[in-house]
Amino acid sequence: MRIPRLAVMLALLAVPGTLAAATLDDAVTSLKVRTVLLERFGADALGIQIEVSAGNVVLSGSVDRSRTRDGAEAAAREVKGVAGVQARIALGNGPATKTRSASRRAKRSWENSMLETRVKARLFEQVGGNALKIRVQAEGSTVILEGTVPTGSVRATALDTARATKGVSRVVERLAVGQKAG
Repeated sequence: MRIPRLAVMLALLAVPGTLAAATLDDAVTSLKVRTVLLERFGADALGIQIEVSAGNVVLSGSVDRSRTRDGAEAAAREVKGVAGVQARIALGNGPATKTRSASRRAKRSWENSMLETRVKARLFEQVGGNALKIRVQAEGSTVILEGTVPTGSVRATALDTARATKGVSRVVERLAVGQKAG
């Protein structure tokens, strides 16, 4: 099947690393290799960069599955127009690993924000408007309280409130008592 040149060029714009090819033939070969890798190895193949020069293909990047790393070279060799293949693909830190890592970071950030909000709400209940002067930062189950409060009593209430908040295992106190110099 002959692919129209305009379709190839538009597809190349959407595939990272493909425009490094020197000629249209190399660009088409790169696109065909990308297609074969995606069909055979799925999203794990997104971690593979493809460079083509005069029909010689260099595969680099990282993938999560050894099956992808070990099979990518053979799959690329099957593509018409490929003169040779060099595979420099690392195992680990591929697309799935990066996605899981980003997901964990997002979840941790959300959990920290929820704990900060919970502590801040309780502080408003206990110390009223003085809560506006207290910055709350959560790192896991540790809460850091920073700022300046007007009295030692407000400071003690803020610390007790933070410690009694569900999800807090430790409070780091960085509160000053008195007027903030300005």
